[in-house]
Amino acid sequence: MGCLRLALALSVLFSHLPDGSVHIMSGALAVQAFFIISGFYMALVLSGKYNSAGLFYSNRLLRLLPCYFTLLVASVVLLFAFQISATAPPEIFALLPARPLHLVAMAVENLVIVGQEWLFWFRVEPDGQFVLDTSGVVPGDHTTVAWQFLLVPQSWTLSMELMFYLLAPFLARMRTRSLVGLALASIAVRQTGRLLPIDFLLWQGRFFPSELFLFLFGMLAYRALPLIARVNRRAVWGVGLLLLLLSLIAWLPQLGLSGEANKWLIYVAVAVAIPFVFKAFANVRIDRWLGELSYPIYLAHLLVIGVVLAIGTVHTTIAILCGTLLCAALLARFIDLPVDRWRQARVRRGIKS
Repeated sequence: MGCLRLALALSVLFSHLPDGSVHIMSGALAVQAFFIISGFYMALVLSGKYNSAGLFYSNRLLRLLPCYFTLLVASVVLLFAFQISATAPPEIFALLPARPLHLVAMAVENLVIVGQEWLFWFRVEPDGQFVLDTSGVVPGDHTTVAWQFLLVPQSWTLSMELMFYLLAPFLARMRTRSLVGLALASIAVRQTGRLLPIDFLLWQGRFFPSELFLFLFGMLAYRALPLIARVNRRAVWGVGLLLLLLSLIAWLPQLGLSGEANKWLIYVAVAVAIPFVFKAFANVRIDRWLGELSYPIYLAHLLVIGVVLAIGTVHTTIAILCGTLLCAALLARFIDLPVDRWRQARVRRGIKS
């Protein structure tokens, strides 16, 4: 499913382009599709690859953290040495020394990751005070939101991933009907947000219980693999459904559907298609290689956008795309690949023991 993961990562990148020149599926919806794929893969690896929860947890941290901390350090250098950032104006950090607890909290959030999604719920007053704001406030010339103190701000999704990883070994042992029931409960929590005095996009996008069903859709999709293997012995369905998903990513805004209809179309399409796509491309090396670029692209693109905007160029979109792909390739080659070899060796030793 590497090609699909790459397309979703590029959707996030294109949604953050400063000139808004590329109109495809939104980055927010791409992130939610990633959650479904994550649920599928965690169900896959927990079905036999790991013989202990501890090894699973530590290997998931090794998958996420080396690349994250590399970009965190790069972001610190660019912001404080060169005043370069796409989302964090250097002057807002002058607000923190007057609020020592906030300073400590922001340092911890950048290092620990878990809980970063809650920073979207707080507005920052001119005196540095954090104020709960459930209106879905966005940054502006005179408005600062707490998430702007994140040096790799898109990493809030890693908080969601880490909370799911914590639950995944237990979820993988649950019966299918229990997973279905839990998914329905999560959807009910999500829909409850429509009755609350809270911005619905904030409630459904930055609150783990209302996002949990996406991971569960992926786990349920994995459990459909045996049935698919019996009824579909050829790869043609996987190829066709992949092309359908890529077409939806490219042209979803042109369908003219409402925002909520777009979301559920993608949720269902991804959950139904990924078992077929996985079966068709599981042994295609180039597809796996393309998929390995998705995570570095996702983490690096805002840093690259900041650098390109600081340098200035008439070909902004091309520079951002090329710079992000180059940065992602370097991260994959020199960070992710060596760490992945170590991770796989740990799994082999765990199996033998």
